[in-house]
Order: sequence, then C-alpha cells, then structure tokens
Amino acid sequence: MASILYVFPHPDDECFGPAPALARQRRMGHEVHLLTLTRGEATTQRQRLGYSKKKMAQTRYQEMQGVAEVLDLSSLRVLEYPDGQLAELNPLVLEEEVAGPIHETEPDVVVTYPVHGVSGHPDHLVTHAVVKRVVSALRQDGTGHPRRLAFFTLPPADTDTSRPAHLQSSPSALIDCVVPVNETDFATAQDALDCYETYRPVIDEQRPLQSVKDGIAFEIFGEAHDPPLSTLLAELDTTEVSPSPTPPSQS
Repeated sequence: MASILYVFPHPDDECFGPAPALARQRRMGHEVHLLTLTRGEATTQRQRLGYSKKKMAQTRYQEMQGVAEVLDLSSLRVLEYPDGQLAELNPLVLEEEVAGPIHETEPDVVVTYPVHGVSGHPDHLVTHAVVKRVVSALRQDGTGHPRRLAFFTLPPADTDTSRPAHLQSSPSALIDCVVPVNETDFATAQDALDCYETYRPVIDEQRPLQSVKDGIAFEIFGEAHDPPLSTLLAELDTTEVSPSPTPPSQS
C-alpha cells in the first residue's frame, strides 16, 4: 500500500478534475490524503447565496466533509488562510503548513497544480510554487518522502471537446502519467462533486469531469515518461529522482 498527498488551495479543487484518480487510488487500497489551504470563502457564489464570508467558509467546510466521506479519504485537513490572498502571505509560513503533513503522512507522491495552475487563479500559482519548493528542499535534505512530485493538469483539448475557455492545458510532451477512468471511479467522483451544493450553477455550466473522462493527466517533476505511466505509483522503485532537474547546457 502506498500513500498520496494532494495539496490544493480551495474546496472543490480536488473534485474539479482529479477526483476519479483519488477514487481509483482508494479503491486500490492506497492511502489518499488531502490538504486544502483555504475554505474558499471569497467565491462569488456567496453573493448569489447572500452569505457572509464566515458563513460561506463554514458551508464549504461542511461540504468538504461530505467529499471526504464519498471519496473515503484517509485524512482531510482544511486550513483557514484567506481565500484569494495567498500571494499576500509570507511564503515561509505556507511552506511550513505544507511540510507538516508531508512529515506526518510520509507520502510516496505529492500532487498539486502545475505552474500554470490550470485555471490561472493566483492561489493555484502560489500553491504550485510553495509545494514545489518544499519538496525540492526535502529532496536536498535527503528526506525519503515524497519520492515523486506530480502536477494535476489537462491535456491539449481536442477540437470537438467542450472546455471552459479560461482553462489551460499542458503540452503533450510534458504529460508523464494518464490515470485511466472507469465507470465506478467516475461515478464516485461525480457523487463527490455533487457534495458542493453551493457550486451547483458552476458545476452544471462547466461540467468539470467531462474534461477528464478519457483519463486524468499529470506532469511529474524531474521525470520524463514516454509513453506516459498509467499510475502515479509506477516505477517508483526504479526511478532515481535528482534534487532538482538538471538545467540544459548553454553554448
């Protein structure tokens, strides 16, 4: 049994795409942990609902409890940093918040957003930078965990694929793993997504799981796999990961 830690900034980030992978990993008997840095209180959906930020935070936190139950998460930790303002915080504080769960859960793999953040949201970009820095520092220190850092992403869209215009993808050459989706895992992911009642209009409009129906794509930091792996845990025992990727030589 292996362990995977997902680190995202907002409630629903784990369901807007990667949820079928989490469902599959739990079904296979692996530990799946989720760390969320904010309670998503700044969402524009609160104006529609007439909620204060405090009430929105409480509601989204409760929705996440339902997600944790549906996905059978091994652990869920939801922090209370200000939604939409992670860029204004001392990054060293955020790094400590990420390093703590890594030390506690000793994951084989840590997953977060890629450098473009998929949606481009500033909190996504900050989370990418913080998690990558923490994992790189742990590697430099010789810590045994995590053995792999992966970034949930989207592949280039097919011409016949309907995808919200604001979402960004990674080039095919950077995608190192594509986790297949079956009906069971997709249904579990849909049930988890449905826990976010406050986001129903957004879910109905964007249909986020449709973007991953052909598989959940990941970049893997410091590794290159062609063809892509079919699981984030493949080849962990044979892959040597350097403290940081070697920069290309310049002539």
